[in-house]
Amino acid sequence: MTDGVNSALELVLEEISAVEAQLNHEGMLAFQKSRHKDAERLAQSGKQLQDFSKKLKALKDEWSSGIDTKTRKRVKVDSSHQLKGHTKGAKTNLRITLANGRVIQRPTAAAAMIDAIDALGVEQVIALDLRASDVPLIGTKLSEKKHCRKGQKKLGKWLVCTHSNTISKKKLLEKIGEELGQKIQVVII
Repeated sequence: MTDGVNSALELVLEEISAVEAQLNHEGMLAFQKSRHKDAERLAQSGKQLQDFSKKLKALKDEWSSGIDTKTRKRVKVDSSHQLKGHTKGAKTNLRITLANGRVIQRPTAAAAMIDAIDALGVEQVIALDLRASDVPLIGTKLSEKKHCRKGQKKLGKWLVCTHSNTISKKKLLEKIGEELGQKIQVVII
């Protein structure tokens, strides 16, 4: 059952995921530069964040699975009380290293994702039949969904759906690499 509590918890979990990605990135940089105390501190923060996220997921599951769902369905919350909209975090980007050592980094994560798909082979990626934002990742038609249409970018005769956050793009590219048997590294920067 979707309600305000579920939506709010999803929003919090999404924000935690973004913070976790940033901590991972900063920790990796600290470790690479032999700043071990910083890396250790960031790792400890990451562990605390992971524990907190588990508690939130359990709370969300508990809420969803049974706290008097019949009563909750009858309750209508006054919609005049609006939460402030979700604000985006700091801009992030992707650095993608392909199996052959080629590094792809563009001005935007969307542009980097498109270049990586092109390098991996558009037809091979199409054959995986992946979806992004509930539409085909790669197609020839503009999406009927307005929010997705803005995020469709040209790649030759194809349209690639880039309407997702950087973390989702990273996970999608890693999945593509894995399914194609290509060892690629995707880093959020």
